[in-house]
Amino acid sequence: MVLALKLLHPLPPYNFMGLEDSDYKTAAFVVLPVPFDSTASFGTGQRNGPHALINASRYIEFYDEELGFKPCDAGIFTTEELEPCRGDAKETVRRVKYEVGRIAADNKFPIVFGGDHLVSLGAVQALKPDSILVIDAHPDDYDEFEGSKYDHATWAKRASEVAKTVVVVGCRSIRAPGTKNIFGSNFDGKKVLSLLKGRVYVSVDLDGFDPSIMPAVGTAEPNGLTWKQGLSLLEKVFAKNNVVGFDLVELMPIPGMDAPNSVAARLAYKMVGFAARKKK
Repeated sequence: MVLALKLLHPLPPYNFMGLEDSDYKTAAFVVLPVPFDSTASFGTGQRNGPHALINASRYIEFYDEELGFKPCDAGIFTTEELEPCRGDAKETVRRVKYEVGRIAADNKFPIVFGGDHLVSLGAVQALKPDSILVIDAHPDDYDEFEGSKYDHATWAKRASEVAKTVVVVGCRSIRAPGTKNIFGSNFDGKKVLSLLKGRVYVSVDLDGFDPSIMPAVGTAEPNGLTWKQGLSLLEKVFAKNNVVGFDLVELMPIPGMDAPNSVAARLAYKMVGFAARKKK
């Protein structure tokens, strides 16, 4: 006779936040994981970021004690991982653009988990925001990098061809001084907010945060944003502006170190909360 064993603590489903009831039709938010790192220039592994983030999110409590509600009550649906074209960065951008466009057309809020930063370009091309807020240690404003116009180091330049304004916060590695709309870790929050107009897209490269709280990135730079700095800015941006989507990219999981994955997942859920509060 075979005994049917029941786990005392069954694992939550494999989706963002481990939601038992996740339905695309009723979800306000849709997560698109993009496991792509073909343009990474200082070590790869970012393709494992979406899986690590989603897995870590399954152990986060639904209730946000600071916001005072459960952001997941708005409904979050996680799609299957998008299949990138590893030999063709431009084609991968096209695929992201197509999928994000479909999500937006269904009147849902798109969230992209990367992957290297190039995946953000597809979302920007689909949503066509007026302004983009980027948290990043690097401006990613090369016109061409290593012979390609489609690279993690060029995505913001390409994005500036779509949006009127691109603002980068947390930048600590700049090719030349005085570059327009680029701010370091000691930024003027009011100035940043004043630059964002119309429909806003938010892109978070995790290396924008200090390595002391986010070491699991490919190109870490010292003196990054603190958790409080980053959350405070993001909360104000979501409250003040019409944010139409966001991404969280460049998580490069470190084997045996789960804490950064949990930090990334917590950040993503906080951002969902900021957006959900605006919809209330």
